[in-house]
Amino acid sequence: MEKEGFVSLFVGNLSSYEELQNYVLVRYTEDGEAIPSEFERDFNIDYYNEDFREVEFYDEPSDDLRVLLKGFSYDEEIIPKFIEICGERLNQEVDSVILLYNFQYQGNVNETNQFRFLGTVQYK
Repeated sequence: MEKEGFVSLFVGNLSSYEELQNYVLVRYTEDGEAIPSEFERDFNIDYYNEDFREVEFYDEPSDDLRVLLKGFSYDEEIIPKFIEICGERLNQEVDSVILLYNFQYQGNVNETNQFRFLGTVQYK
């Protein structure tokens, strides 16, 4: 699912920035084996490069993609492209955003209890 120049967008609702950090946290055994994060398990993601992940938690939930994606890497490129596929407003307010860069999610899970996959666009 790693693919140069693509970014995949996931949005959801959690109670705090710490909960979002724990949701995407990859833990390791004493032997150095990775234990997949809850996020990876929820969306059946085997691996992504954590260096190309950006997350944000908002104290004020929003349904406006412009507000939710402003300030992320390549925001001038990705905001109009995500609006094109999702519309300017989501069907519900969210407070948490996960972007995986250089990653083209093609999994069969589109929604979990906490998060949903909105799509993938090319950013460069």
